[in-house]
Amino acid sequence: MNCTYSEKMHDFRGSTVEDLDLPPAFSITPETPLEHALELSFERSYSYLPVISSRSRSLLGYLSAEQLQKTFNSPSPPRPKDGDIEPGLATATVRSFMRKFPKKQPFQKITPDTPLEDLEKFFDTGHDFAVITDADRRFVLAVAVPEDLQNFVKRRPSISLRDI
Repeated sequence: MNCTYSEKMHDFRGSTVEDLDLPPAFSITPETPLEHALELSFERSYSYLPVISSRSRSLLGYLSAEQLQKTFNSPSPPRPKDGDIEPGLATATVRSFMRKFPKKQPFQKITPDTPLEDLEKFFDTGHDFAVITDADRRFVLAVAVPEDLQNFVKRRPSISLRDI
């Protein structure tokens, strides 16, 4: 029987996002002080912090650790997006600096049951990270980055096609 297997499918072997063993996401709200968000990002080594509504817990957007670093290391901090002039970064909130998800284009649903091949396709379309939610998109469970897939493949024992 002639079977062709893609190298990626061979590496993932039917695994799902749950198999990545991602740490639980730490979500922040728009009211979170920007300085506190920076501390949390570094303490937990998170590249991205999901921003959720303090009332509905729905996903609104995100902050990246890189963006936070640039903001705090900038000689003259950028003005907040909403046009209000903050008295300083010490009093700035996440609301002023977060990147919002487009309302007209809902984010792609990625759950713990999503096959890793689908997650890889998502990253291949140019996304730097994926927000992992429950099936109803009510709760942010984790955040995945392309390196999580690379690390997964590295730690899997390799098998040859003869073993299949």
